[in-house]
Amino acid sequence: MHRRQWLSQFLGSGIGAGLLVSGRPESVWSADNPIHNEPETQKAIHKGIAWMISAIQRDGTVGTDRLYGPDLSCSAITGLMFLSQGSTPYGGEYAKYARRVLHGVLDQIEHRPLAGTKVRERTLVQRKIGMNADVFFATLFLSEVYFEANEEIDVIHTALAKLVDHIGRSQLKDGTWGTESWAPILGTVLGWESLRSASSAGFPIRASAERVGESLIKDLRKRPKEEDGWMHHFYKEASSLRVLYSMGYRDDRHFLSSADKLLKLITTDRRAFQYAGGEEYLSFYLVTQCMLTELQPSWKQWSPTVRKELLRTQNADGSWTGHHCITDRTFCTAAALLTLQSTNHQLSISDL
Repeated sequence: MHRRQWLSQFLGSGIGAGLLVSGRPESVWSADNPIHNEPETQKAIHKGIAWMISAIQRDGTVGTDRLYGPDLSCSAITGLMFLSQGSTPYGGEYAKYARRVLHGVLDQIEHRPLAGTKVRERTLVQRKIGMNADVFFATLFLSEVYFEANEEIDVIHTALAKLVDHIGRSQLKDGTWGTESWAPILGTVLGWESLRSASSAGFPIRASAERVGESLIKDLRKRPKEEDGWMHHFYKEASSLRVLYSMGYRDDRHFLSSADKLLKLITTDRRAFQYAGGEEYLSFYLVTQCMLTELQPSWKQWSPTVRKELLRTQNADGSWTGHHCITDRTFCTAAALLTLQSTNHQLSISDL
């Protein structure tokens, strides 16, 4: 059974309950929309993918930049980027690269210490998003390829079962996955996304979706500190919207206020793009998923505005650079490409 078919039929419990909807969301930016097929956008995407391919090592791992050592977060988000283009490890224009990355991710998971084992060194993504960030990205990627797999299905199942169990055990009582990082809310959002995706693939989940939503909406309702700059609010509000949208908070006044503030920022202030770090690039993608589905007139500004600014800030070699916090070029480039390719609706996590 193809994963999209499973997604429409699955009615599990725990984190899956009430989160999955049937079919693909109706989008105001469909494949026939000129923005999707605009030559300049397609050129930027192909150039970006070419740069990402140059960063893949022979063993399928991807580092923080070209010729750098393996980084599980960067490897897994690269795999997601290929899937969003339409290439799986078993078919599509970039299938051979996606397959190589799959093998690299599986190998890294095998050697990744989990619950009860202390990690000696944290990667940049782990320091900024959370200790389990790499596990979240790996779970998202493997959940997406699970029903596409052939001979690797047993290996993928074993790896996913181990990751899902670890993520469930790592959730705290308040619904989060800790506050030790610079952007812990992003970690909580990714934890929710990864378990939702694994739940859709049929894996039993030991975690609470409700506590995630309660924690995020509680944070949105706090009055922002005057001394906090836009960077401290953008990724928090942007990433939270993705989860809260799917959990029935889309009519909450705090949710709507946050959406309005994000729209105002990207349409009147270019700083979110000029000084973007990996957190912002990832947030662009998370919000774009919501904005492509929502039919409110004001939200239609999001996708074309983000697309234009991403094209403007792309480097000449096809990559995107992080200007603060997560500066890893592979991570930033993959996240930017996920955003530009979101109109493809190739990823099941796009189903809100």
